[in-house]
Amino acid sequence: MIILIVEDDPQVTNYITKRLSGWGYRTNSAETGKDALELFSKKNFDLILLDIMLPDYMAFDLIPKFKRMNPDIGIVTMTGQSSRELEQKVREQGILYYMVKPIEAANLKLLLDHIKNDIKQQISI
Repeated sequence: MIILIVEDDPQVTNYITKRLSGWGYRTNSAETGKDALELFSKKNFDLILLDIMLPDYMAFDLIPKFKRMNPDIGIVTMTGQSSRELEQKVREQGILYYMVKPIEAANLKLLLDHIKNDIKQQISI
């Protein structure tokens, strides 16, 4: 499974990248929404881990753009500033999961393994 990490904090990106590569996932990363859209248009990804608040975009502005390019893309949002309104806004856009930072490695692994199994089942149908 190839995962696009869209996160503006290099420490968070490094943390996630190290965990994912250790679990056998391939990753690419982008620090801005603009860079993420450009990378997404050039490569095939199975999943996006998307920070909700980026320097140039909010996730709820990016999600429709990603979905236009690939309606089946799975998106997991991440935020350090959670609110019910924000969660509802991104959930209405068809995300798979809403994560609150700090991200716990064990929970992230369980989530990704579950998503990977769902993708495998869809392919075999």
